[in-house]
Amino acid sequence: MRISSILSLAALVSISSAKPSGCGKNFPEGFPTPGSSKTIDLPNSDRSYRIHIPENYDVNRRTPVYFSFCGASRNGKEQEGLSQFSNPEFNPDGIAVYPEIWLSNSLANTSHPNDVDFTNDLLTHLEEKLCVDPSRIYANGKSNGGEFAAVIACNATVGSRFAAFSVVSGAWHETGDVPGVGPCEPAMREEGYPFLIFHGTVDQTAPIDGSKEDDEVSLIDVLHKWTERNGCEKDAKWKSNVTVFEDPLVKHASWDCAGKKDIVQFYREEDNGHCWPSTVPNDDYETMGRKKCPGGHYVFNATEYIFDFYKQHRLNQMV
Repeated sequence: MRISSILSLAALVSISSAKPSGCGKNFPEGFPTPGSSKTIDLPNSDRSYRIHIPENYDVNRRTPVYFSFCGASRNGKEQEGLSQFSNPEFNPDGIAVYPEIWLSNSLANTSHPNDVDFTNDLLTHLEEKLCVDPSRIYANGKSNGGEFAAVIACNATVGSRFAAFSVVSGAWHETGDVPGVGPCEPAMREEGYPFLIFHGTVDQTAPIDGSKEDDEVSLIDVLHKWTERNGCEKDAKWKSNVTVFEDPLVKHASWDCAGKKDIVQFYREEDNGHCWPSTVPNDDYETMGRKKCPGGHYVFNATEYIFDFYKQHRLNQMV
């Protein structure tokens, strides 16, 4: 893998202290006008991505960037509609990016172009063209795209450019030395790797307790691995496990690790399937039907919780 080498701490600090080269430049040609979205080809590649520029974008103000990766057989435009990351109700000030990824899980055919390199190159491209805040770059994904967000976190180079991660209905496969993400060698950094995970108890596509038939692991194993990576002891118990909603039952668990408060969090959704939680019907509920998304909608908006989580985390060395 082209970017698999681990960066030294000094190299990370050097990279993070550089002024974003896109700040102060004229608004780039070919990008969507502020307040709109557009699918764009990444220069010097055969890859594309969809991007939304907030209406209040300022070429002189550093702007957070939110990546959201689609699930298998889906595309960036569908992920935009599903995640609602472009909706100013949830994200009034940030750039939302929906890469057209091919290798959306660790079991994918590696003869295809590498999505990790694509993500790294895309982020560099955005920093060159737009006034990006390098301390506030975030990764999210649904299903296989969620697993890919974890693959990014496990890469010492590109993962170190992201402040926090969130996963909705992740498909966690058993590969390598770490359940769900294969070999995991993130760079050491003081902020750790904040993770927020959502999963429904009646998810038949990516069962919460795993599936031997599809080599998918239990979500609790995934959570324990990320608490370990953040400095907790093996199989650490959550510091709290509270009821958020009674009907259907939604429970929220969180972990403090090595002095990092609520560094790993989990929402367990009773009576929800392989569906992005939303108080109004979305593409998941409309296309998957009641068998996978029994309620037609849910009792909370995952997107609202994701952005609240992201606000709590930034890369300190980049301030």
